Amino acid sequence: MMKTVANETYIPSDDMSRIRQRLINQIESMNDADLRTAAKSEADLRAFVSDLFKSIAKLFGYFVGEVIGFGRDIVRSIRDGWSEGFNAGLR
Repeated sequence: MMKTVANETYIPSDDMSRIRQRLINQIESMNDADLRTAAKSEADLRAFVSDLFKSIAKLFGYFVGEVIGFGRDIVRSIRDGWSEGFNAGLR
């Protein structure tokens, strides 16, 4: 039987307590090796997500650096061209 819920985040309190109890029982039944595996998996996931965001930031930084470098090169070329032309005109 399906229950109608107010929104996608609403969990009826009786369902919440059954879910909580089932999870507690499952965790309590785990041996030390299972708990170490779960802890290692969580640590690995955190490291993966951290490295993923670091890679994304590095890529974004690279693109920003390329755009700024391109603009800097254009400004430098204009400045050097202006300076050479100005100096040639003063002779």
